[in-house]
Amino acid sequence: MVAGIVLLGLVIGFTIHEFCHALAALGEGDPTARRMGRLTFNPVKHIDPLGFILILTIGFGWAKPVQVDPYNLRHGRLGMSWVALVGPLSNFALAFLLGLVFRLGVLSLDVSQTVYEITGLLSLAMFFIIYLNLVLGIVNLIPFPPLDGSKVLAGLLPEPLYYRYLMIERYVWFLLIGVVVVNLILSYSPLGFSLLSYVIQPPARFFFTLATGETPF
Repeated sequence: MVAGIVLLGLVIGFTIHEFCHALAALGEGDPTARRMGRLTFNPVKHIDPLGFILILTIGFGWAKPVQVDPYNLRHGRLGMSWVALVGPLSNFALAFLLGLVFRLGVLSLDVSQTVYEITGLLSLAMFFIIYLNLVLGIVNLIPFPPLDGSKVLAGLLPEPLYYRYLMIERYVWFLLIGVVVVNLILSYSPLGFSLLSYVIQPPARFFFTLATGETPF
């Protein structure tokens, strides 16, 4: 049951994230994503099977990237930064919007509610959808290629630094892979320590409380 709710949360998060990338690109003048059928809330168009399986098994994966032609963007590199930033922002926006059900007292994370009660199931579903969207937003703001934060940073850099950044980008991408591998080894070691969770959970907890007025755990 919980696994199904987690799947639902991830699907919703990936779908809104990639749809908003496509919408922002269209607003910037690039119809590429629309032509490829990405301007839709149909999750099938946005889910990458391998990336989805990996995020469920090792805790790190990806959705199907939205294709953007930077030469079509009205504001060039700044436009690309905006298109990249809109994805994580959409996850935060959805989390804060859904968080109103807790802030307004419609639902509660009261542990006395069991998951077998209707209100308990709804609360559990909302908890995971909100929390996972916050995690997706936070992770994608990390300035490591190929995450959105890398494109946001690149577009904001002065031109000389921008070209230097492009030269080292491929190596930073390998660094990200290294972090994921180390995290996987530590997670399955006797230490049972998750480096990514250690970095991501504190801001995720903070924003969850800010969005809902509740303490997640």
